[in-house]
Amino acid sequence: MKLIGEKSISTVLNKILLVGSIAQLLYLGYIILGFIIVSINIHQGTHYFSETFKTGNFNNELTKTAADSSDFQFNMPLSDSVIKGNYTLYTFISIIFFIGFYSLFTFYLFRIFKGMSSEIIFNTKVIQDLKLFAMLNIIFIPVYCTILYFMDQSIYSIDPMLILLHLTLGIIILFIIEFFKKGYELQSENDLTI
Repeated sequence: MKLIGEKSISTVLNKILLVGSIAQLLYLGYIILGFIIVSINIHQGTHYFSETFKTGNFNNELTKTAADSSDFQFNMPLSDSVIKGNYTLYTFISIIFFIGFYSLFTFYLFRIFKGMSSEIIFNTKVIQDLKLFAMLNIIFIPVYCTILYFMDQSIYSIDPMLILLHLTLGIIILFIIEFFKKGYELQSENDLTI
């Protein structure tokens, strides 16, 4: 099986990445729904979906007071899995940022592989998607650092390997864009000669 073009590995990958991106968005939507329902239950004293979206002290720690932040526990549908964490605004923001970022990450990979699944690989759409993907990876770094700094008030919680990974990926993609531009120019010249 060939790597690029119609009926290739890139065609299979673009379908897998589309499903992955949709699954990540559904997961993010479910978590946001859970935070909204828990907030309504806490502030209005209601018990909507209280078996699915719970808050409280799940570690049975006696030292925790009512003034401390409580924990959340969301049961995942169609499985016995649960999502647990501290019920704080910072947790909510970090979940939205990271899952939202990686669903965009997966979506742009889908678009790139979809463009590489066509017979004409060097086209402006793939070049544009590669530019957006490179910028997404480079912009991730300052946003990631800012969010983590304001959450923990410390630079020590910032993972340098994640920064290096996204910076390297963004720079490599910028080089790949130049190859695609040259390929597009050659393809355009070849089409004009024929």
